[in-house]
Amino acid sequence: MVGTRHVLGLAVDDSGVVATEMSMSAGRPTIRRTGELLWEQEFTGDNAKELGQQLRKFLHDHGFSAKKVAVGLAAKWVLAKEISVPPAGPEALAGVLSIQAERAFSINADELIFDYCGKARATEKSQILLLAARRQTVHLIQELAATAGLHVSSVTVSALSCGKALAGASSTYRYGLYARPTYCELWGQLNGSPRFVKHVPMDTEGGGTGYADLLTSTIQRHILLSPAPDQSPPYEVMAYDACGQVDGVLNRLNERLAPRIKLRDGRDSPICRELGLADASQESRSVAAVAVASTAVATERPAVDFLNPRIGGKKITGHKRVVGWAVFVGIVCFVALAAALADWNADRRDIATYTEQLEQMSDDIAAAQTVVDRISYASSWGSREPHFLDCLRELTLAFPEEGSVWATSLALNENGTGSLVGKAASEPRFYEVLDRIKRNQAFSNVQMIHIRNAGRDSGDKEFAINFTFEGLK
Repeated sequence: MVGTRHVLGLAVDDSGVVATEMSMSAGRPTIRRTGELLWEQEFTGDNAKELGQQLRKFLHDHGFSAKKVAVGLAAKWVLAKEISVPPAGPEALAGVLSIQAERAFSINADELIFDYCGKARATEKSQILLLAARRQTVHLIQELAATAGLHVSSVTVSALSCGKALAGASSTYRYGLYARPTYCELWGQLNGSPRFVKHVPMDTEGGGTGYADLLTSTIQRHILLSPAPDQSPPYEVMAYDACGQVDGVLNRLNERLAPRIKLRDGRDSPICRELGLADASQESRSVAAVAVASTAVATERPAVDFLNPRIGGKKITGHKRVVGWAVFVGIVCFVALAAALADWNADRRDIATYTEQLEQMSDDIAAAQTVVDRISYASSWGSREPHFLDCLRELTLAFPEEGSVWATSLALNENGTGSLVGKAASEPRFYEVLDRIKRNQAFSNVQMIHIRNAGRDSGDKEFAINFTFEGLK
């Protein structure tokens, strides 16, 4: 961006933030400083201001001075779906995707902000990656940044920013892997446009060997089982290390994945070589924040931007237009106030009369309200949106999309008490679901009844939970 001197790139997830400050000199980007802050508690909607104060102190103590910031989200906070669109130009494409976005995901469209990656062809169908982020998540990121004294210019996806830096016009299907201590993110792209992005939780209890095993199965599942069309092995994966694990297990991974998959060290990628990260192991861990910062100084928009989306309403810009609307609203308010004052004296006597009548009818109103309350309660169980469906929806939102935890039975009584029985691939995955249910204000008295092995020949865990559904506030 012309005129930009210093920008800040933040790669944010629920456990911490990686920061990079970048400057532009003679059209060349230069990294001024990098750093990593681990939250003292998990990032939720209740502590955005508290963590913003931590971020403010961290940036001050480490010499970060830029106030303009581009933020990259973890892929777990984003929904993605590849869809097919008919031949269309850029303006028509946004309209087509607006219609498809409303039914592409199970969450209410009013709760989401949509954007997309890719370009539509004018003469044939195209594949477009449609993405959505919760509106509340974007607002929390803005609140976090504002508390830290920062101005957010864009909200993108960290993994896709790495992919944009890696991309090119190559017709070869390319893959990228961004590894963090507790998760990894895998994406694929063709002709420089992302085609999918996945968030995969990682269990590090087994150390380097366990991490390598889990990475191996993750890569094989998403690449070998769903190969790109018109592409053949070997598939190339660029691995970006942001946790210190990948470098130690890279050779073991290549031995297990060869010859069909070849894993390359992300420090050999163009962005790392250009900015001097290839030989700096500590700084290279900030590659996602570097890629996010690069989107703020680039001449083109980020691959996806939930703060300035291409789907939905556009921002109103221009000082004259704002002033015009302000004058119009002022005139309307003045006319409405004058009309209210003119009618006030005439209505005062009527109000006194109606007040007296209401006092005389108070007993009848109370009796009628009792009947209405009973009918409303009864109708809630026979309406098109019964009470138990709200409970089922809230429980569903607590489960991860990748299918590592699933329910086998659910019982719900009329008084709101219920029990949930299911299975999980591991105990940590179960406790993540249990914690989400406990944090949901719609539930109370959430208790784990048991968690045990599902069977002698199975590595799954079987669990049971009791709860009381209080309803949505």
